[in-house]
This record gives sequence, C-alpha cells and structure tokens, in this order.
Amino acid sequence: MDWNRVKSIFIYILIAINIGLLALNYKEGQKYTLSSEQEKAVYELLSNNNIGIYTNLIKKFSPMRQLAVTTPVFDNDSIRSVFFDPNEEIKITVDFDQTVFKSESKTVTLYGNVLVFECPNGTGTIENFTKKDSAEFAQSFINNLTFESKNNIKLEKVSEYENGYLVEFNELYGKNSVFCSSREVYITEKGIISMRAEFYNIEGYTGEKRQICSCDEALLTVLYDIKNNYNEMPTGTYIEKIELGYDLQVQSDISQISTLKLVPCYRIFISGFDKPFIVDAYTNEITEIKDSAFIQDEAQNENSSV
Repeated sequence: MDWNRVKSIFIYILIAINIGLLALNYKEGQKYTLSSEQEKAVYELLSNNNIGIYTNLIKKFSPMRQLAVTTPVFDNDSIRSVFFDPNEEIKITVDFDQTVFKSESKTVTLYGNVLVFECPNGTGTIENFTKKDSAEFAQSFINNLTFESKNNIKLEKVSEYENGYLVEFNELYGKNSVFCSSREVYITEKGIISMRAEFYNIEGYTGEKRQICSCDEALLTVLYDIKNNYNEMPTGTYIEKIELGYDLQVQSDISQISTLKLVPCYRIFISGFDKPFIVDAYTNEITEIKDSAFIQDEAQNENSSV
C-alpha cells in the first residue's frame, strides 16, 4: 500500500471538509445578517417619513437564548455599611412591602429588588464639576455598592438634568446589556443627590436558541405604533440609538418569583420621546414603553397658557 498516497488523499478530504464547513458557516451567517437591500430600504423608509437616523443599524440577528436571573435579598447590615457612616443614627421603618432607612441627611428605600437612595443636600462637593466628572463620580458611587455581585456595569448615558446631570448605567452580560438591571444617578456640584437602582443576579443562559426578528423589522413595528397612537411625528425626529439586549417580558410584581427569564429585546431611542421603545425580539411586539410621554412643544405651550 502506498502510504504517501493514502496520507495525501486523507489531507485532501480534510481540506474539503473544512471548506464545506466554512461555506456552511458563511451561509448561516449571511442568513442572519441584514442585506444591503434591507439597509437601503430602511433608510428610504425613514427618509420618506422625514425621520433621520444618527446611529448604526444592528446588522446581525442570530438566534438567541433567554437569560435566567434571580432577585437578590438585602440585609439591614449591608444597607447600613454601604450608605451610612458607622456612627450615623438610623431609624428603620418596615411598611408592608418596603423598608425605609432614614438618618438626618439620607434616606434609603428598599422594595423588592429596587433601591432608592436620597440625599437632598448632596454627599459632598465636587470641585471643577463637569459632565465627565459627574460620570466618573457616579461610576465610583456605583462601584461602592459592595452588597451586589461583581457584575460588569456599562455607562449608558449622561444627560443634563435640573442643576446637574442624570447618569445612567446598565449591567452587561457578555456583550449584551440587561436593560432591567439599571442604575440612575442624579448628581450636582453637591455630589450624589439621588439614585435609583434595580438589581438582578444573572444566573446564565437558559432554554434553546430561538430566532429573533431583525433590526429593520423592530424599527417598522415602532414606527407603526407611533403612527397608530400619536397624531403626528414631531418635526426633526431622528433615531438616536438602537440596542439589542435583555429585558423582562412583562412588568409585574416580582417579589414572590425566585427565578425570572429575560427575553432578547431591541431598545430603540427616538427623539421626542422621553423613554425608549422596547420590542420583544422573539415576537416583534412592543412589550413596554417605559413611562413614554410624547413631548410636543406646541402642546406644552398650550397647557402653560391656559
């Protein structure tokens, strides 16, 4: 037997298999990627409706699994150590589903997995107060929440708010944001004025991968919803940001639920709306518009003149 010939044939077979696998992977990848024709159609649709887009489209929409999370349990000692000084006198009040920790200058309200911190006089003066300083100071404050698991927190947005800035964070799992695991910090020259945080312990992926809708399909769903529920699109409307991550399928009382399953969702920010649109990527349905209130200058002017 010619062993050299056998080895050559075997090598050729391996090369052919690898080429076949690469071709299959490429074909599978293209199957879940926006085509140039789809991208062009999106831009034409937006242009025809006088809507700009100042962000990139999400081109990949590969099948995704759900994400399992649990709600953490906080104890009084951890709340004390994180938010109050050792010698600070604290009054603790338990009222039905919430616990309130109150000192002379600070209040912490805990209900379920949501924590609200309030310090009207600020936690301490910030010198050379700028937008960048506010983000760094808020990040440091968030990092000191030592009672939570050490998860990756992503800075999402810094926006002007009253006499300071509202700094928003989301938790990351892998490359995806967990939209419902959020931190919002209001900060001025006096330091942290308030914070609202919603906590989840991420357990990992669960269930089988399921096909999700594409970015252009989610955008179309949002535009139809706006047309059906609002009189007109505000002048100069534009798409600010599009993200693919995880969120709760429905908002309800979760205090008695041990494990929750988050679904893949698109989060779409549109100018003229104070909160993003959330689209369930499995069903291509809007699951929630978080406190969205249509901002119309004309309507506000009319109300103020009455």
